[in-house]
Amino acid sequence: MRSNFRKKWDSFNMNVESFYRMHSYRKKAKLRLKRMNGGFNCDKEYREIVIPYWKKYGIKPAKMWYQIFSDRDKKVDPRYIPDDLWYGKIVPYFSNTQFRRFGEDKCMHYKFFDDLLRPKTIAKNMAGVFYDDKMQIIDKNKAIDLCMKYDGEFLVKPSIDSGEGRLISFFNNDNKSRKNIEEAIDDLKANFIFQESVKQNNELKRLNPSSLNTIRLVTFLFEGEVHILSSILRIGGRGSKVDNIGAGGFACHINDDGRLDYRGVNRKAEWVSVGHDDILFKDIVVPSYEKIIDIVKQKHKTLPHFKLIGWDFSVNGRDLPVFIEYNTCPGSNQITCGPTFGDLTDKVLDEVFVKKSLKYAQN
Repeated sequence: MRSNFRKKWDSFNMNVESFYRMHSYRKKAKLRLKRMNGGFNCDKEYREIVIPYWKKYGIKPAKMWYQIFSDRDKKVDPRYIPDDLWYGKIVPYFSNTQFRRFGEDKCMHYKFFDDLLRPKTIAKNMAGVFYDDKMQIIDKNKAIDLCMKYDGEFLVKPSIDSGEGRLISFFNNDNKSRKNIEEAIDDLKANFIFQESVKQNNELKRLNPSSLNTIRLVTFLFEGEVHILSSILRIGGRGSKVDNIGAGGFACHINDDGRLDYRGVNRKAEWVSVGHDDILFKDIVVPSYEKIIDIVKQKHKTLPHFKLIGWDFSVNGRDLPVFIEYNTCPGSNQITCGPTFGDLTDKVLDEVFVKKSLKYAQN
């Protein structure tokens, strides 16, 4: 058990990070609302439905969240969780942020997910120490040698605190050289991984061939059961290597049967039914979707320190799920999928703000 000083210090750090995230997402929401021309006009519903719903928890959420979240269906649901509350209160309550960086380290996937199909590791760096794919210590030159010998496209990305395609570099026969690889290593300095590029399934490739289009599922370990809170397909922008919306891509809700919803959302916050090359979202069925659902439900049971997890998967040319990474501070996906907790919302809010039965979970 931690000392009282350590508890207070950890709590201080967590509160500082939570405050930063709350401020950051409020700022992002205001920018989004401008792009949406004010979103859905819900003045009456906000007064009559939203405020009374949250009053019992001593919370008065900002109206802007419901203008944003209600815009898709033009219907107000008070169970939407504002992003500042999600990142400031909900996620820190259910997931131990003190363990986050170690838990998410992509260089440790071989330990946590040894039985899952993952992109082949070529070389990696953990805390300044270089390793090969068998966890044998090597030096920088050997790591470069392994990359130079690899036949095919590969990438290097941060193994900690990455996201949205940040700091990822791709290499192929056109740009692969010792100089370019060394520069990428020197830029990242430490904590990164070289991996093969996944050759994705043709069905997903139709949506955008240049990017690895990934399935993002958010799961919730609650009352002894793993719940699927949301599921979306992230599609990269035309010509982009990464799959985030900001790079000109789309996010589209995946239905229970694996078929995409008839509409997706783009970076302009516009709802569209057609993606790149006039592909209709509703015509796409995510391959091996049920297998991915089974995998995340089983794996989440083994990670109780993180009760909210965002999982990223792709599907390769043999229709096999490929685990890419997981995130212990995931987005809520409410814009595409509706209220995060759905019918669990009342129970969840009662747990966080009233019962607080997990108050010793992070001792």
